[in-house]
Formats: sequence, structure tokens, C-alpha cells
Amino acid sequence: MRHEFIDRHCRALPRAERDQPFGPDTVVWKINGHMFAAYTETGEGLSVRVTNMARALAVIRRSRPASAPYLSGGGWVLLPWETSPEELRLRLIESYNLVRRDWPRADPTETPQPGDD
Repeated sequence: MRHEFIDRHCRALPRAERDQPFGPDTVVWKINGHMFAAYTETGEGLSVRVTNMARALAVIRRSRPASAPYLSGGGWVLLPWETSPEELRLRLIESYNLVRRDWPRADPTETPQPGDD
């Protein structure tokens, strides 16, 4: 049920793409070629990006998420499937907007314009 919920909300986000680069049991959602959400078929929740490690720790302290054990580099949290649908949706949108903002031209179909250095 939660997988369908996440997929439905991700599909509604402009240019979001569903991928399974690690095999059929792992779903990754990307914008501009960068991941903003991930889950596994048998996993414990949804992994999303947060702005930085300090933000990740704040989210972990305030609610029930944990650091995402399989995503390195910090800035990722794992939201348990028991998290309320509204919080899952809000964190998903926050992650999407963060990645879209930080990697705006990573899309290989976009051509840089003069002066976009």
C-alpha cells in the first residue's frame, strides 16, 4: 500500500522518473538524474534527502526516522512505513525540491545556455 502511495505522489511531480538501477526489488525516484527518494520491496521505509547532516539529525530527533543505512554521504533519512501519510508526502516533496534546486541542469536532455556557467 505504501509503495503505491509513494509512486502515485512521485508520478505527480514534474519530470520525476521511476527507476530500478539496483535490481527489481529497489525503486528509485529521480529528478534531473539525481535520486530524491528510494525504497525496497521488503524494506522498512522510504529514504529521502534532507539538506544536510544537521537537518537529518534534526528530523531524526523530532520524529521517528533513522539514518538511511544503505545510502552513504549523509543527508538521507529513512522514514518508517508507519510514518503518517501526510508526513511522508511532505518529506517527499521537500526531498524533490532540494534535489531539483541543487542539481538543476543535471538532466542530459537540457542544453546549457550561454552565460549559464
